[in-house]
Amino acid sequence: MLQDELLAKMIVKTAPCRRFDDWAEVLTEFASCLVQISPRLSPEECDRLINIGASFYRTLARAEDYRRTSIHGD
Repeated sequence: MLQDELLAKMIVKTAPCRRFDDWAEVLTEFASCLVQISPRLSPEECDRLINIGASFYRTLARAEDYRRTSIHGD
């Protein structure tokens, strides 16, 4: 499957509604999936997926911090 096809599937895929601050649970689910598939991946592939998870974490943590600051006016 091509990158564009995978991206389109992720965008249109229906997912359970979550609260805005449930992003840590989503990251935990990603880590659980990585545990299951990691034996079939090379160390480089695992490292790449871990780096992507870290990027998600940093992006979502900044978004959550921005949201809290905007709401509370801190």
